[in-house]
Parts: sequence; structure tokens; C-alpha cells
Amino acid sequence: MKTVTHEEVLSRIIGEPGAPERTAFENELKAEIIACQFKELRKNKNLTQAQLAKKTGIEKGQISRIENGKYNLTLATINKIAAALGAKVSFDLHPV
Repeated sequence: MKTVTHEEVLSRIIGEPGAPERTAFENELKAEIIACQFKELRKNKNLTQAQLAKKTGIEKGQISRIENGKYNLTLATINKIAAALGAKVSFDLHPV
């Protein structure tokens, strides 16, 4: 039996790096990760979605959609929520 890498599996199932399907998958995955981190931070701070909404000026329904990965986040929204949760956002760019 041949061993395959994670990258090989992704390429076979989702598409090669740079392919539209692969890019969409990776973007969705990153959004899900941020959504989960926001939800975890909010819960660790013992805040309800309504309390976080009040701190950020973002509607509670929007907070819910963000945490459930149903909202396309902007950098401004990410920074606003992170600041309200006492978190620092960092992005790394890696040349390919």
C-alpha cells in the first residue's frame, strides 16, 4: 500500500493549488477557523453573543452568522471583534 501525503489527498479530491475549487475550499476553511476562534474566545470571556454585539456595535444576528461561518468577514470586522475580545490579530504572508 502506497502512503500519500495530505497535500496529495487535497489535490486529488479538491484540486491542485491555485485551482478555483481549491482556493474556495481553503478560503472557507480559514473563515471557519476564525469563526471557531471567535466563539471560543467569547465563551472563555463568559460573554453572550448579545454582549459581544453590544461591545462591537455589530448586530447579534451577525455575530451568530460569523460564529457559524455564514458571514463573509472583512478585515475591519475581524479587528473589531478581536479588539472586543482582547485578542490580537496577525496575518502572515508567505511568498510562493
